[in-house]
Amino acid sequence: MRRFSEDYLRTLARIFLIFCVVHFCIAMSNFKAGFDYDDTISFSTPAFDKGFAAANEGVESFSPEFWSVVNRNHELESSKTGVLFWAVMLKTLGFDIVFIASRLPQDNEGLVDRWDWLHDGFYFEKEKSRIMGRSRFVVFIGDSDSDIEDAQKVGVWAVRARRSPRSSYQANYSPGKYNEWILPFSG
Repeated sequence: MRRFSEDYLRTLARIFLIFCVVHFCIAMSNFKAGFDYDDTISFSTPAFDKGFAAANEGVESFSPEFWSVVNRNHELESSKTGVLFWAVMLKTLGFDIVFIASRLPQDNEGLVDRWDWLHDGFYFEKEKSRIMGRSRFVVFIGDSDSDIEDAQKVGVWAVRARRSPRSSYQANYSPGKYNEWILPFSG
């Protein structure tokens, strides 16, 4: 019995040592893993519904005021557990986690603060390739065809997250169109 526990502890120590080396190498290389925000890491349809309800009351759709309403209603959003799992795993391996939202940044403080525990950067940019092209992105995970195109444009490995069937946004979504890998458990 004693021999088993010594072998077990030795094996655990080796696994931990390998993990530390991998984590150190990735972290020191400043590699990044990017995630689209809307419908990838977060199910954001409820916040968008609030924005479109305000649009029915006179706020112009996709105006700064619209984005202010959407961004302030982040508490209505819910994280997508499957994608969140992969983000935490990549963070554990030493990757910097970066969120990119195709939104205007109006009143975004609460939204950004909500995710402080996970992200190393949160950007508001429609053309995501601009952000990815300036840093050492290894992978970008997104739900829409444009996310995949932006990542491939700058030579970043593009991975598709499945969109929730409850999402109000159904356009720009063709899983497998670019022969991209589809993230398991991401719907």
